[in-house]
Amino acid sequence: MILCHSPGRSYYVARILVGVVFALITFKLLFPSFLSLPLPQSSRGQKTEVIPRPPASEIPIPRQIWQIFFAPADVEILDESVIFASEWVFMSPGYGFHMFNELDAAEFVDTTFLPSRPEIPATYHALRNPAAKSDFLRYLLLLARGGIYTDLDTQPLTRPEDWLPASNRRDTSLIIGLESDSTRDRAAGFATEPVQFCQFTIAAAPDHPLLRRMVDRTIAALQDLARRQNTTLDQAVLGDEDVIKASGPKGWSQVVLEWIKEMDASVTGLHDFQGMDEPRYYGDVAVLPVESFRSDYLCGWGLRWGTEKSRKCLVRHYFAGAWRSSKNTGSPGAGGG
Repeated sequence: MILCHSPGRSYYVARILVGVVFALITFKLLFPSFLSLPLPQSSRGQKTEVIPRPPASEIPIPRQIWQIFFAPADVEILDESVIFASEWVFMSPGYGFHMFNELDAAEFVDTTFLPSRPEIPATYHALRNPAAKSDFLRYLLLLARGGIYTDLDTQPLTRPEDWLPASNRRDTSLIIGLESDSTRDRAAGFATEPVQFCQFTIAAAPDHPLLRRMVDRTIAALQDLARRQNTTLDQAVLGDEDVIKASGPKGWSQVVLEWIKEMDASVTGLHDFQGMDEPRYYGDVAVLPVESFRSDYLCGWGLRWGTEKSRKCLVRHYFAGAWRSSKNTGSPGAGGG
């Protein structure tokens, strides 16, 4: 007796797959151009240059991120929706990260500056205004350690490693962005100058002379405020405008402008930075267009309608304004935002 076994299901599946593969091969041989995708232009007879990530020893600006949080005395619940520390860590592989509170900030200032420049700790500890204290501390951190300082309410949209081309990073010791540009920013009414340089995000090499100049200017401006009030700095009342001029973006913009004018005689004023579309380099200083650190001036997705400029959006600032005082006379809220 001969027993005949019918082919199983797997046999028919295999036959179907073989048939499909054979049909595809035949079709491709008969119609070779069908569904063929064009190669990118750089791949057709050209080699795409791949610039490797520069080693730490070859770039002046350390791979380190700093933030400051001075807890406000009158706020019990913080708006965590505008605190992006975890995103900075995620977007910055290979970077160190440290958020300073009041205690370790005081220890850093004393340990770093008391032996050589006692006027720096004296000024820092005399400040009662958290905004001015936060401003002063960011300059001190970058002066002593270098790296990237960024406010709590800033959100990274691009890896810091990609802020500049690798070839430029080797020669850049300070990265500054515009905070406002009256020719392009419809919300620039908060600024009284044609442009203003931001200090909510700064990248710097340690001991940059521009930062030394800003530290010296801040000390002098704060002491001058105290003298005009006929009191000591620890008793001086600093309003919002006092802070902006002494340690904030107005004071910072003046120092940056003075420095760049020394680097480039063709620069005569802040108006020379209006309408910037591309980064500019002045010696070892890179100046970025307004959308680089102010993507909020574009639409909610960091895009400028009808253009291809969104590639320049690096950081979004939410302007939480926790530092502002309610009456413009006393101590504002949290520093670092």
